Amino acid sequence: MHILFLILLVFVISAAVAGISAAPWVPTKPSQRKRLLKNLTLSDTEIIVDLGCGDGSMLFAVSRLYPNATCIGYDISLLPLCIGWMRKLLGGKRYCNVHIRFGNLFRINLTDADVIFVFLMAKAYPRLVTMFQDTLKNTCRVVVEAWPLPDVIPSQVINEENMLTVYIYEGKSFKK
Repeated sequence: MHILFLILLVFVISAAVAGISAAPWVPTKPSQRKRLLKNLTLSDTEIIVDLGCGDGSMLFAVSRLYPNATCIGYDISLLPLCIGWMRKLLGGKRYCNVHIRFGNLFRINLTDADVIFVFLMAKAYPRLVTMFQDTLKNTCRVVVEAWPLPDVIPSQVINEENMLTVYIYEGKSFKK
């Protein structure tokens, strides 16, 4: 009984840390994912990173369209991560290109990323912008749902009816 309580406590604490540091787990709706991916041009050779990936829903959607792309997600909340790990396991070889990792999204090496997905609370954005200034290659694209990044001009804005606004930035936009 004590072990079960400790496990539950660890899950609750990890969810609280995620909510306080960047965002609580709020999966992107399937219709939003579908429309977002329809508006993006990705390729099978790209490295796609989802910061705060939750259960990996966006990564699995990308993987289905681009089965040879490398899809990597990071989150600190254990419940959605466990769900994502189970989805990957149950998907077998279908999701061999999806990698869901436990980790602090503010400490990730993004130098090889071609596309970065971000769906976090705006309070996390100043810290992300600083991190992006130091690490992104010029050709990297940052796809942000809901709120624009502060003091950075997007190269594209997707604003469709019944869809959260999406802001797309180029890596060179973060260089000072």
